Amino acid sequence: MSTQKTSVRVSVCAGLVLTCAAALTACGPDSSSDKADATTPPASSAPATPSAAPATTAASPVSGSDSGPVPDGTKLKALLPTASTAPSGWKLDDSSAFDTGSTVRPPSSPLLPSDDCSEALTNGGAKTLTSDYEAAYAMTGLTDPDDGSSSVVFNGYEAGDSAKQLAEVNTLVKRCASFTAQDIDGKTVEMSATVTPVSGLGDRALDVKVTPAGNYVADEVVIVRSGNVVMAVDEDDATGKLAPLVPVAKQLAKPLPLRS
Repeated sequence: MSTQKTSVRVSVCAGLVLTCAAALTACGPDSSSDKADATTPPASSAPATPSAAPATTAASPVSGSDSGPVPDGTKLKALLPTASTAPSGWKLDDSSAFDTGSTVRPPSSPLLPSDDCSEALTNGGAKTLTSDYEAAYAMTGLTDPDDGSSSVVFNGYEAGDSAKQLAEVNTLVKRCASFTAQDIDGKTVEMSATVTPVSGLGDRALDVKVTPAGNYVADEVVIVRSGNVVMAVDEDDATGKLAPLVPVAKQLAKPLPLRS
């Protein structure tokens, strides 16, 4: 089993500059940049302060229109899983939960097109792969049945931008089908990345997998677009194996209009 990441990968932005705490402590020096914004999430070293108590009932589906108003962070937070609605065998870990509240901001320049592959695909996770065009978001943590760490995020976009986001991810993974990363000892590890469409889930869904050929963890991110909302959930095999993630994504995406 890889010793690459031994702590929860926290994809909380500080000034919306993404720093994966687990990646920094175990995978070598790295960082993941996001858009700066007035709604700065709490630092990973401080206890998170949720903006409201978690919902105890299933949220009403948001509009499936790609041209409708951008759902703000408060509305997106209502789509997040709770302790009672988390997928079977998974537990809620809301220690790093954050949402952008009522703030809706225009997207800034996209970062994934110039990413070096290792940055986004080994350290980024669900948040980094869905951030370039998002105008609002809400996220929280999960623990898989093997006590591995995971995160789930719901993002809101301006008209047309959710489709751009998935197209950008698809292009990134194909460009990065083969790349290298450095392990904790500074040794080069060959990595491969694949992206597979997932049928019957939203307007479009992608299953992104990153597999090492050496001492490094494998990662998986499932991304679901429905109208102007994108849900993404990630996981790595730091505990020794990956739990099936597509069924989990289907469970988490239930609050969305799944029209396909």
